[in-house]
This record gives sequence, structure tokens and C-alpha cells, in this order.
Amino acid sequence: MIENYLMSALQDTVRMTEQDRLEKFRRNWEIYYGKGPKPLKVVSGQADDNLRMNFAHMFIDKGVAFLFGKEVGFELTEGETTPEEEYLDSVWQANRKMSLLQKLATSGAVCGTAFVKILWKPGMDARLIICDPETVSVTLAEDDIDKVVSYRIRYPSVDPNTKKPIVIQQLIEPDGLGWMITDQRGDASGGSMRTVGEQKWPYAFAPIVHCQNMIAPHEFWGMSDIEDDLVEAIDKENFTVSNILKILRYHAHPKTWARGVGKADVRVNADELILLPNDNSTLQNLEMQSDLASSIQMHKELKQFVHELARVPEVATGKVESVGQLSGVALEILYQPLIEKTEAKRVTYGEMIVELNRRLLALGGYGDENYTQLRWQDLLPKDALTQASAALSMKQLGVSGDTLIQEFGYDPDVEREKKSKELVLGQALTQAFDQDAQETE
Repeated sequence: MIENYLMSALQDTVRMTEQDRLEKFRRNWEIYYGKGPKPLKVVSGQADDNLRMNFAHMFIDKGVAFLFGKEVGFELTEGETTPEEEYLDSVWQANRKMSLLQKLATSGAVCGTAFVKILWKPGMDARLIICDPETVSVTLAEDDIDKVVSYRIRYPSVDPNTKKPIVIQQLIEPDGLGWMITDQRGDASGGSMRTVGEQKWPYAFAPIVHCQNMIAPHEFWGMSDIEDDLVEAIDKENFTVSNILKILRYHAHPKTWARGVGKADVRVNADELILLPNDNSTLQNLEMQSDLASSIQMHKELKQFVHELARVPEVATGKVESVGQLSGVALEILYQPLIEKTEAKRVTYGEMIVELNRRLLALGGYGDENYTQLRWQDLLPKDALTQASAALSMKQLGVSGDTLIQEFGYDPDVEREKKSKELVLGQALTQAFDQDAQETE
């Protein structure tokens, strides 16, 4: 009896946790697209003073730009272009590498965990699909929270033939040394599912990879860029600004009031001189006695706090007031919160990309022991002349040319190939010139 009660309580907890997760994902997407609740109650027939400043969208897009805004290079063997690298480049090019990575980072930043599914069958090129985390459920090992023993992808769709709503489900489960991929369909209720296809995945690794957006220890699901504390701070900032706008709507313009007169007693002559009926009559303007300095200061304080909590400094979003000519060190100090946040994401997303590349190379017939090195570009812009002078000094200290070329954002293998072609072309032009000279003599 006790065991049954404990099992029932555990199942209720799991269901509640799953429901909470899905609700959080939906809420985060609404916030990202600026569809969250309005800070002030809207009264029918009155003006709407609400202003929802979409900080969440700005913070996530800025984080994605810093993470995958510049080309990410993959390299297996330094100093040469290998067949494995050429194969990887062709697969990623076919899957629109950088736009796919930006979609992946956006999905992860909103939901906290990012998923990529590999669609592949023998004889076809691998296709990479970004999975909506809201549609993915996982079963974890009983003693290892980082080990997934099965996946379920489930989402609503529309039957192209009947035009009726249906539920699509895909189960990815272990099957001997590999995995079994089972495709199922069901009616809109999702109560009964029928199997419409099966595929044996002949590899020890699953056809899906994932990573936490930002580290959440002791959890499978990671942290998003818009956790509850940041959302609450944004809501308070929107509430403050909306109230300021409401006050301005009511009181920004002076209101004329009169005492001791009726409407018919006030006369305005041709030269706009206002005439009152007697000496006891009064006509004045009601104006704001405050410039809302305290409210505006609160708005500025909240806005600064929101940026600090999101780890996206205001200068990163275009605020340049009181910012003059900055050295490289000063610029890094200003951007330090965002740099640290991006470096942390490079760890999580980087490990996933390395594992994804390993699996892609295995599908391409190159074995499953190839681990690529990722070549990230500098996060902040640098003065080209200063950087070039520093590179020459580093060269004299023994730093390899490949490393220095990579710091400038170039591919050493590509540059070597171009240099070789230039050398061959130069030799051909020289030989042609010498031959013409001999014939002329």
C-alpha cells in the first residue's frame, strides 16, 4: 500500500513537472514575441497607456548575435584540408550552416535547452532539423540525469489529404546495439496512435543531440535567457513606464479652470483678451507641479537593473552617451558580462556541435572517432592596424602563422590554397613574359 502511494505521488510529480515545463516554454515564446500580459488594466472606451518594451527579444537576439553572428570554423587537422573537413563543410552548407545555428541558439535561449535531430537514411545526405523543445520528452536513466534512454517527439499537425487535425509522434528508443525510430499518427485527441513506419538506426549514438543553453546543475533541462527573475524585473519596468505615460496623458497639458463665472460670462474679444464679469471672478491654469523626476529616475534604475540581470550591458544595445574613444581593454570591461555569458554558451553549444560533427562523419563513412576543433572569432571589434602590429610581434615570439590568421577571422587552409594559386599564376606570367622577350630578340 505504501509503495503504491509513493509510486502514485512520484507519477503525479513527474506529470506536474512536465506540465510546468510546457507552460514555461509557451510563456517564454509569448514574451519573446511581445505577446505577454499588459502591465496596466485596460478599461473599455479609454485610451491604452500600456507600453511593453520587449527587452526579452532584444537580449536574446543580442546573445545569438554574439554567439553565432560570425562564422564558426571546423577543423580536424591543422595545416591542411582533409576529406573529412570537406565532407563536413558540404553537409553544413546544404543545411545553411549559420542560419541553422542562429535558429538553434534562439530556440535554446527561449526554452533553455536546444535539440537537433539528424534525418538520415543510407544513400541520402544528412539533414539537420531544429526540434521545438516543447515537443520533445525524454526518459532519463535512473542513476544518471545526463543519460537519455529514449526520446519522444510529439506535436499537432494537419493531414494533407483529409485536412483534419492529427497528432504526429516519433519514438526513438534503444534497440540492441542501435536505436529504433518509430513514426506514429493519431487523431486530434492523441488517444490512440498507429504506427506508420519504422527505421532501424544502426549506430550506438542516437539521431538527436542536445545541450543546455546555460548550465543548470543537477537538471536535464537548462536555463533560458529569460528566467522568472528577469521577466519579473522587465514587468516592473514596463509597469513604471506605462504609469508615467498615463500620468502624462492626464496631466501633461495645462487645464484651464474658472471660479465665479458661468460659461456665458466669459467673453473673448477680437484681440484675444479674456474678459471676466467682475473683480471676484478667477481664471487660471492647472499645471503639473512636478516633472516626474523621481519616476523617471526609478525607470532608469530599473532599466539598468534589467540589463545587469540579463548580463547584456546597455552599451551593447547601442547606448553610447558619455562613451568616448575607448581602448580595447576598456571595451572588454564594458562588455565583460556579455562576453562571459557568451563564453559560457560556447562551452555548451560547442560541445554539442563537436558531438554532432562526430556523428555526421560517422554517417559519412569516416568513423565515429573524429572530434573537430571549433574556431570562434573575436567577440569584439578591434583596430586592424593595432591588431596587425601585435600579430607581427607575436610572430617574432614564435606564434604560428595559422594561429595568427585565425585570430583575424580567416581560414588558414583557404588562405594557403589562394596563396598557392597566386604563386602558380605569378610563375606562369613570368614565364610568358620571358618567352615573349626571347621571341622579340
